[in-house]
Amino acid sequence: MFLKSDKAKVTAVPARAAPSLVSADLKIRGNLNNPGEVHFDGTIEGDITCRKLIVGEKASITGDVEAHEAVIRGKVTGRVKAHSVELTKTANVIGDIRHDTLVIEAGAFLEGRCMGK
Repeated sequence: MFLKSDKAKVTAVPARAAPSLVSADLKIRGNLNNPGEVHFDGTIEGDITCRKLIVGEKASITGDVEAHEAVIRGKVTGRVKAHSVELTKTANVIGDIRHDTLVIEAGAFLEGRCMGK
């Protein structure tokens, strides 16, 4: 037989949410915070904080990025801080990158310093 105190110990497994999508025609002035994954194709003047960030080829971010994982295909002007950072061949980053792992494809543009955490 279960007691009421035993029910309190059972925790529900959190459902994995679908990624948040920011389309190319959306412009944001302000910060974006999301505990999950963000696919960003728009324009933002502000900071982005999330678990995983995928920056599309036509996206433009003017502000700092903080994530566990960041895949950058577009333009970022600001500091990038993430455990894992990948700059694809279409990436254009102007700012410092703090990382544990960093992958830079041939053709990517980076103006800034790369520093391990």
